Amino acid sequence: MEERMVEIARFSKVDQARMLVSLLQSEEIDCYINNEYTTQVFAGLADMGGARVEVLESDVKRAMEVMEANGYEIPGEDELPDQVQTVSNWTRHIPFLRNLPLEKQILFFFILIAVCLTVLVYASKLFE
Repeated sequence: MEERMVEIARFSKVDQARMLVSLLQSEEIDCYINNEYTTQVFAGLADMGGARVEVLESDVKRAMEVMEANGYEIPGEDELPDQVQTVSNWTRHIPFLRNLPLEKQILFFFILIAVCLTVLVYASKLFE
């Protein structure tokens, strides 16, 4: 059975991801950059989630140790990424969303934005 790859770090700049990959490979840890080309193509235009450094699941602990020894910040297990924390902060003020899983909260916001944009487009057609 194949081992799955696990994301251990995410960078907005591909060069930073490449530096980490070089460090991990020098320690003989197999890894690669996911989303590398998309991040390069859309750099500065759209946030596509950044360049993601991934390692085999069995190498995660060793990779984290190498990262920590070389000055990389290791997020705590209960820490959420900044973007996720922002959505979570918005939804805690809305009673019926507060108890939903984060995925459903985000889906709700996407649907709400789509409805608002549709109404805006429809209203602009009425006033032409």
